[in-house]
Amino acid sequence: MGKFNAAKITAKMSKLAGNRYFVAIRDGMAVIIPVAIVGSFFTIISQFPVDSWKKFITPYLPALQVPVTFSIGMMALYSCYAMAAALADHYKIDRNSSATIATMAFFILAVSPGTLTDKAAKLSGMVKGTVLPSTNFGAQGLFTAMLVSMLSVEIIRWFKERNLVIKMPDGVPPAVSNSFVSLIPASVIIILAWIIKEVLHFDLNAGLLSLLSPLSNFGKDNFISSIVPPFFNSLFWIFGIHGAITSTPIYPYWYKNLDANMAAIAHGVTAANAPKFMTEQFFQWFVYIGGSGTIIGLCILLAFMSKSSFGKTLGRAVIIPSIFNINEPIIFGLPIVLNPYFAIPFIVTPMLTGAITYFATVLHLVSRTIALVPWTLPGPIGAYMATGFDWRAAVLSCINIIISIVIYYPFFKVWDKKQFEKEQADLQVKAANSNTENTANDATTSKFAKVEDTESSGVTFFKGVEFKSLFRFNHFKRRESSLLRD
Repeated sequence: MGKFNAAKITAKMSKLAGNRYFVAIRDGMAVIIPVAIVGSFFTIISQFPVDSWKKFITPYLPALQVPVTFSIGMMALYSCYAMAAALADHYKIDRNSSATIATMAFFILAVSPGTLTDKAAKLSGMVKGTVLPSTNFGAQGLFTAMLVSMLSVEIIRWFKERNLVIKMPDGVPPAVSNSFVSLIPASVIIILAWIIKEVLHFDLNAGLLSLLSPLSNFGKDNFISSIVPPFFNSLFWIFGIHGAITSTPIYPYWYKNLDANMAAIAHGVTAANAPKFMTEQFFQWFVYIGGSGTIIGLCILLAFMSKSSFGKTLGRAVIIPSIFNINEPIIFGLPIVLNPYFAIPFIVTPMLTGAITYFATVLHLVSRTIALVPWTLPGPIGAYMATGFDWRAAVLSCINIIISIVIYYPFFKVWDKKQFEKEQADLQVKAANSNTENTANDATTSKFAKVEDTESSGVTFFKGVEFKSLFRFNHFKRRESSLLRD
């Protein structure tokens, strides 16, 4: 049986995490966070736990749904543009033209225009003409957005590297020049998209959803969805790889569930009766409290129960970031990476808190998440807001924090004891070295003192001789003078 090679596994995981497509998708998905959060606030407004407020706001629910529709409901559209721009930046080609071409290809492949008849227009209160069904603009179309954005940029790069582009003379403004450079690859991309959709009659979006359907099991309201994603998230972090990469393929399903909940809220459904509960916010506020691994429990232990000097110092440094769900300081500062003391609780804790939250939600002990709130909020506050101001969600978040402390505690005690003993041993070594140095210094000082004493005795002796000789000489001179006078 071969030896476990952590370095080799880490290198492979790092290579995967640094893959240009994964990075571009991750960075592109991050772009939707601000618009999604702002849009979610309009859903939260309708859920203030005050009966008079709910009665007042009910007539305005359709109006409050508008920002939601153009934020969460359009995330695939925004992500397609942003992911293509991110990959274009990696290749150092024009981001704006690349992203625009990719977005157009997405429209062709994911959206089927329809016509609103006179009768339908009157019934809906809309204007007769062409309409674009928005179903695939949201989470439903995220997989198509990912694939189309990556392929579009790769095609543009392929043409540019082979100089199969139209080049404008010097002096032409860069914006115009870049547009003409993209003209030939844009034509190829758009024609290919048109052939797939209109000539072959292939629904790319439906095909991708069918192909990736096994992943949907982790986006459904089932037990396995509550424990498997946290397991892989923690496993990657232990090898120093950002765990969020493991959730990238599941995000479309989580956002689709959140979209369904927000739509239900717009039609008067309460957060307690929302249709779905397996969303990204489920993990954010009940599982990844303080960061991956439900790490806040360990941070609390380090800050308030460490005997070792290193533990106390580190705990005070990481507790504040952890409260706001920033876990990199503790992950790399302790570190958690390849640390045998904390690998087990780092994996087990989020799986257990995920399971507890699953049962609490299934039993309707807490409401479902119905909004996307800023991820930097402290856990209980975020849980309270994301569930439409359900105080029970805040209590559950606190319970999960306590569970985190309990699970980490025995592993923390072993680590802290070893760290404390190491520090004491280091202090003893330093003290012994210091005593040795002091002894050597005392010996050197004594030696020099003896030499100085000898030198000063010699000076006194010679001075004494000198004074006596001088006295005798003077006495002889006085006697000689006396005899001469006589």
